[in-house]
This record gives sequence, C-alpha cells and structure tokens, in this order.
Amino acid sequence: MTSRLATTVVISRLIGLRGRAIVTAKGHHLVVDSPLSLGGPNEEVNPVDLLLSALATSNTFVCERAAQEIGIPIQKLSVIVMGDLDPRGTYGEPVDPRIQAVRVRVLLAGPTAEQAEMLCRAIRARCPVYATLSRAVEIEIETVLEQTADAASDGNKSEITQ
Repeated sequence: MTSRLATTVVISRLIGLRGRAIVTAKGHHLVVDSPLSLGGPNEEVNPVDLLLSALATSNTFVCERAAQEIGIPIQKLSVIVMGDLDPRGTYGEPVDPRIQAVRVRVLLAGPTAEQAEMLCRAIRARCPVYATLSRAVEIEIETVLEQTADAASDGNKSEITQ
C-alpha cells in the first residue's frame, strides 16, 4: 500500500521582542507569546494554548464530520479542553515540564446519549491530534448533552463520561 501522508508546514520566527514570535501556517500569521515563566510578555496565546486549541478544534471538526456521515443532528457543538502542567519545569526546576493531564468536554445539543457516545468514539478513532497526544498523556473525554428547545420542556440533560 502506498503511503498517502500529508505534510503540514508551520514556521515560527522571533520578531525582536523578547518572548514573542510570529507563526506562519498556510500563509496566515499568528502572534505567539512566551509565558511569563520564560520571560515572555504573555499578552498573546502561548504554545500550550495552541496545542490545546489544536485538540479542541480537531475534535470539533471530527465530531461535525462524523455527525454528518452518520446522520446525527447537531444543533450546538462546543469543545472545551483543559490541560494541567507544572510551569516550574519550563524554567529549569527539576520537575517534569510535560502536560500531565488533559480533559476534553464536548458540549452537544441535538444528539441522544447513544449518538453522543458514537461521536466520542469517532474522536478517539479519527482525530489526528487526539491520536498523537493520547500516546503521551491520558486524555479524558466527557460529553455533556445540553437541552434543545424541544427537550427543554421535559428537563432532559445527561452526561456521559468515558
């Protein structure tokens, strides 16, 4: 079988202000700051923000696509990603600088609990960012079904933790 790998190129370059870089991807530019712990201005997003943002948006798009393919109605979809790390490792203290825990909360309106579980499985099976990061740190995914206009009258709200 022939490999069909896609290559993504992102460039980061310092711009002359300590702790600030310009990131270029697909011709788009983004200002990224180093956190205060590394002497940066910490006014813009930092690399950890971008990493967690990549997981959140990739999960969002995988859910959207899987829902379209399976025929699951989505009235609302939001993904919240939280990561825990000890910043002392970034400035040389003898602690692990890795992100130690990642939690993903998928907020959905429209799907049933069973359909939400199907979307959660799609994230695990199809999301390239999840697949990469989950090999380095355990990622907890929780889906929260929000009330739709139709369900608001009967008080349906459920949570699925996987």
